[in-house]
Amino acid sequence: MNLLNKFKEFFTNSKVKELEEKIAQIQKNQIKDVLHPIKFEFKGIAEEKLIQKCIYNVGTRNIDVVFTDGDVISGVVEQYTYEQIRNASSKEEILNLLIPKNSKGSDYDIDKEEEDIKTQIAPIVSILSEIDDFEVVGEDVFLKGVKSIAIPSSIVAEFIRIVSEMDKNREKDYGLEYISKDADLGEEYNSLLMFTYKLLLNPLKESREQLLNFVKKNDVKITSYGNLVLYRACWEAKSESDALVKFVAKEYLKIKSWKKAPKSYFVASRLNDYKLFKEGEILKDDNPYWTNHGNLAELYSKLPEMQSEGKQYYSDHGKKKIVIGDIYKIDDSEVNLDSGVCHSGGLHLATVDYNYGGYGDTNLICLLNPSKTITVPSSEIKKLRCSEMMVVGINPNERGVHIDEGFYSNLDENYHNYSLEVLQEALKNKSFEPISVSTEVTELTIKEVANVTDILKNRVVEIV
Repeated sequence: MNLLNKFKEFFTNSKVKELEEKIAQIQKNQIKDVLHPIKFEFKGIAEEKLIQKCIYNVGTRNIDVVFTDGDVISGVVEQYTYEQIRNASSKEEILNLLIPKNSKGSDYDIDKEEEDIKTQIAPIVSILSEIDDFEVVGEDVFLKGVKSIAIPSSIVAEFIRIVSEMDKNREKDYGLEYISKDADLGEEYNSLLMFTYKLLLNPLKESREQLLNFVKKNDVKITSYGNLVLYRACWEAKSESDALVKFVAKEYLKIKSWKKAPKSYFVASRLNDYKLFKEGEILKDDNPYWTNHGNLAELYSKLPEMQSEGKQYYSDHGKKKIVIGDIYKIDDSEVNLDSGVCHSGGLHLATVDYNYGGYGDTNLICLLNPSKTITVPSSEIKKLRCSEMMVVGINPNERGVHIDEGFYSNLDENYHNYSLEVLQEALKNKSFEPISVSTEVTELTIKEVANVTDILKNRVVEIV
């Protein structure tokens, strides 16, 4: 998903103007039919000493607070924030409510591209206020239930594009073509939503920024569960290699690429020569010397167990064991946080077109939870360091050719469920350790982590 290219293609001047007109119509109808300016006045001894009056428009969400000392402060807030302002005991507390610490200049507005995108979409971000997954505060957009960190502007723009295209489809004849397009857009929306939640779970501000730039500047695929599809190389331990393991890892992915069911095939061998048979074939009289090792799908699910004894594959850095079909992780303390250093401690992953041939003789497909990204080297934007990954299997494609989703769909769901278990355990123990790095603790509150966990449990979202 190249966010920069999609932004440039979609957010033309005419498209922005079209969306502005649509928002104006929505607001006009909303205020005319439902909402009217409502004037609220604070009463009570303590409140009268602090605030003279407060005027709030539920249609535009504009608020004007007039203090008894003559100061006047305006802002844009949700109606529930009005209740908090009414109960505030000091001017400083009201200022913090009117201008949240992340609403002006979010963590990600550090490069010119993000600033330019934020400026261009500022007039139309309110279109997302119609979607339950978001809260719009001024020019910033937050995920529902997560107010500690604003969504990066380039991701906000992508959400606006998807929602706008779905609205456009609904305005046309709802034939099979548009049903199909809506389904694709819905899946794209859900993937981006899952990615965003997992990105915000990353406790390191710099890591979030670096990973976002990594996704923006490279052709990186995001899975249905919000993980990233990345690649790496490793070494095969020739002296201890298990031919069955290697055969199963390769053939499983090949069968999936054919859109066939691996459970319909069996693996058999004769004199160390491995071959796939369809169900029943190896029992024929002309195959009396073949040894049946079992169903291909079942063997693939047992790869971690099959590789438990001895080394099958190992990494270039640190000679760490890699097990296909399993989680490969290290302690955060082993990852170098300095982005100025390229070759350093940590688990390495790269883009589909990166030349990682010097790092091993076996090419792998891996999944990365965005929250586990640690560092993207500033001198080499096509690779990164992380603390954890899911090793999907051996990559049958040439460099630069993306792997088909069918290769990793099952393990993508497994990895997602594993990540959920980690979050649920953290909530159970009221510990931020699983979502912290070194001395950096996540910016999210326990309640926000709980909200994110609930959303991740229910991946499919219906956009209305």
